Amino acid sequence: MKTIIECMCGIVEKMRHPECDSRIVISEASLKKAASEMRHLRKVLGLNTMQVLILTGIVQNSSNYRIDGDDIAGFLGMEYLKFLSHDTDLQELRRIGYVRIDNEGRIKIPKDVLNNLKSNKPVEPEPTTGLSTGKILTRIKKILSFTGDNDISTDEAFEEMRALMKDNPETSISRACEKFIKGIDHFETVVFFALIYRYWFEDDDKVGWWDMKDYFTDDDLDDLQSAYKGGALDLQKRGLIECAGEGDFFSRDYFRIKDEVKQQIFEDVGGVKKKEHSVSASRKLDAGSITRKDLFYNAGEGRQVAQLKDLLSGKSFDGIRARMKEQGLRSGFTCLFYGSPGTGKTETVYQIARENGRDLFIVDVSQIKSCWVGESEKNIKEVFDKYRERVKGGGTVPILLFNEADAIFGIRQMGAERSVDKMENSIQNIILQEMEDLDGILIATTNLTENLDKAFERRFLYKVRFDKPSAEVKRQIWKAMMPDISDSDAATLSEKFDLSGGQIENVARKKAIQTILSGNSPALADLLAYCTEESLGANEERRKIGFCR
Repeated sequence: MKTIIECMCGIVEKMRHPECDSRIVISEASLKKAASEMRHLRKVLGLNTMQVLILTGIVQNSSNYRIDGDDIAGFLGMEYLKFLSHDTDLQELRRIGYVRIDNEGRIKIPKDVLNNLKSNKPVEPEPTTGLSTGKILTRIKKILSFTGDNDISTDEAFEEMRALMKDNPETSISRACEKFIKGIDHFETVVFFALIYRYWFEDDDKVGWWDMKDYFTDDDLDDLQSAYKGGALDLQKRGLIECAGEGDFFSRDYFRIKDEVKQQIFEDVGGVKKKEHSVSASRKLDAGSITRKDLFYNAGEGRQVAQLKDLLSGKSFDGIRARMKEQGLRSGFTCLFYGSPGTGKTETVYQIARENGRDLFIVDVSQIKSCWVGESEKNIKEVFDKYRERVKGGGTVPILLFNEADAIFGIRQMGAERSVDKMENSIQNIILQEMEDLDGILIATTNLTENLDKAFERRFLYKVRFDKPSAEVKRQIWKAMMPDISDSDAATLSEKFDLSGGQIENVARKKAIQTILSGNSPALADLLAYCTEESLGANEERRKIGFCR
């Protein structure tokens, strides 16, 4: 007996148009030629003749990136308008699970279905009845993942999830949906199910509209967000969702299902989850614990740093912040320190914090990025939540520091398909929104500025470029790091080597270590050797972004 794929090959071969290899002819004669293959596929797949032909056409074109109705109409040798009269057959293939159709009408055969067909196995529809709340939640997760991968449309997701509720009326999730969202617009219903999914599987109880972007077109998402801001969603009017963070100004774009509603939804599986302590992605450094350190700057960056220190001093900052709020302007201060490694960017932040008595909240970028889906977004939200709580608590406003922020301030991926790219974009969207709403001080440092997303560039109020120090500044650094060397040796080292402050510090450390080991201070020749070792790769060209100073 022939396999499923062999039968499809037989249909294509026996029904092929005599003048076009990419089309078949549907006629009494051609169907008679392929009668045995057609009979076997109808029996094995549980489909009628037209459904078998449509599925064969989809499999035939499955290597193409994009398949739409026009492609299948061409394969069947008919006009597109004629093909539309067979839409019920296409929708039946979708209902059973042989194909998926996205928001743009693109047709796709899932990989697992294609693998089944190649293994001579028909697709059996997943049962929709006799499911528990736990199994329904798993099915919702699967449906939304199909939507996120553009395998099905928002309307299809709505219909599939609504069918699950209808077919399992005794479950707590179905009872809750019947009680709370009956009659609600299908877009809002998908939002509701997405909130359920994110809470249950990603432990995310503070959701932003960017978390919904995989389930809606840009226009539909904009409409939903506008209605939400105006309090016009039925989910709001019925008291089903609330602003996260107790609905304060800074959390207006975050929302969640109310706990009393969640309790009824998840009653069968234990109700509302107990809040567990998560690992913090930021650490606090008290201003008083920062060691004083003399820093030397070129003229341009020196003026900008001095200006920032003045702006962020207690009286100046509080006054400016109050005046900006009075005028309806954003009161947050966002600063970007960019340039070559070792030029003092991070240490400048530390010294600004020390001089102005501002504690530092230092973000651990590696801790933010988690291998677990949804955890990264939770981590970055937690960072801003903690910082916001500290600012609202009164007292001296701390500084939120994103050190070496290249990894999360990079260029966003357009049309992201991979889960890691989607995660990166979600993190960046959260940060961008938080920068808009910031009521504090955020400073980011970066080396690889050519990778900075334009949206981030626009949101930084102050941008300071840290260049390699001039010969005179290097001489001052040499003397500060090694007070015992002569002025002439300091001048020689500064003129001969193009080292950053960090590299000069490395040489000073090597000198100290050698002195401890031998009991003798290294000579100028030794220092020159240390500098040569340190300067490897120091002269490589680095691209810069065009910020004005």
